[in-house]
Amino acid sequence: MPQYAGIDFGTSNCTAGWVQANGEPWLTPLDGDNTYLSSALYIERPQPDDPDDEDYIAPALALLLRQQAPVHLGQQAHQRYSQDPLGGVFIRSPKSMLGSRLTPSQSVVYQQVCGLLLSKIAGQLPQNTEHVVLGRPIHFQGIDGAVGDDRAEAILRQAAASAGFRHVEFAYEPVAAAIEYERTLTQEQLVLVVDIGGGTSDLSMIRLGPALRQRLDRSSDLLAHAGRRIGGVDMDIKLAIYGLMPLVGRGSLDQTGKPLPASLFSDAVSIIDIHAQERFYQASTAKELARLLEISDDPLKIIRFNKLYRQHLSYELVQQAERAKIALSSQTSCVVDLSPLEAKLQAELTATQLSSALYLELNGIRKLVEQTLAQAQTRPDAIFITGGASAIAGLRDLLHELLPNVPQIRGDQFGSVGKGLCSIAQRMFGG
Repeated sequence: MPQYAGIDFGTSNCTAGWVQANGEPWLTPLDGDNTYLSSALYIERPQPDDPDDEDYIAPALALLLRQQAPVHLGQQAHQRYSQDPLGGVFIRSPKSMLGSRLTPSQSVVYQQVCGLLLSKIAGQLPQNTEHVVLGRPIHFQGIDGAVGDDRAEAILRQAAASAGFRHVEFAYEPVAAAIEYERTLTQEQLVLVVDIGGGTSDLSMIRLGPALRQRLDRSSDLLAHAGRRIGGVDMDIKLAIYGLMPLVGRGSLDQTGKPLPASLFSDAVSIIDIHAQERFYQASTAKELARLLEISDDPLKIIRFNKLYRQHLSYELVQQAERAKIALSSQTSCVVDLSPLEAKLQAELTATQLSSALYLELNGIRKLVEQTLAQAQTRPDAIFITGGASAIAGLRDLLHELLPNVPQIRGDQFGSVGKGLCSIAQRMFGG
């Protein structure tokens, strides 16, 4: 068995694998029979002796990690959260915050969380797998440019080392997707790779073809690239904020006509920001909600918001927004079930609302395309579209508007990057 692996440590899902003897990339099962490991963790917290003790303060995540509290990963994390949202800390998409301006203690937390996921992956690989290629976006956050990217890489290196990987290399995710697409080509093409993932949008203009396939260094074939923090999970959060949070008080007024403070509502659904979630679910929020209930001109909405807080339903709300986003990619409206907040509560969301909520994101992707074309100084022969969020409504129309008559090829939405990383790892370490 090979002693190397290509790992797509994704914002929404992770994959890992290698190249088989027949030359085909193989993604190994990571979560039961599933080749995709959801980038989710549920860390159990000790419960108070008295379940009615409202003054009980749950231990912070950093303390739970130091105490090596029981951890559930992937689908088990989702199941435990569904069964007992109050019994632990649910973490989704830790990669999304890498590259941001974390304090030293926050960096340690993210390194430990990422290390837990990578250790799970390591346990599913052949024994003594020490050499890995990890995928990375063009830019993790965009904050501080290359300095922020270096911070993110450092955290991932430490996390990978804690999982037992001795030699770690990084490869751009859109280049990995291009390498996978290249396996299907019979002649040379100039390809615009559009990778819309869970956390970032990354584009590369790259020359591909059968004669170029075995090159390890593809820098001379990479004409341009661009990337930004625009991803599917952020889109879900935006739709939750603008489409669903008004039902729990966002945008409401107090009895004097002034708007209620917005930060609390934003923290409530910032499920990818571990520290925003800790901030929202701290004990003092209960007092703030009681104050909002007194001053709000629509107390029913604050009662719903209080239930979201008491029952730890942040992820439930964002998950409903994600389902609506997917539905609205192929229909004009959908009904969202919000019964966990209030019996029979529903919200109707429309494609128009989705377009409004995601206007900035789609405009950001437009700028990335324009930036890549300007840097490359040429047009592509084809557009290769991949990534977990690449099915969003409006993306294909946007690409057609900017590049009419250029064929659009749809790749494996969740597996193209991972398979490409397997091929890159084989060329680096496979001998």
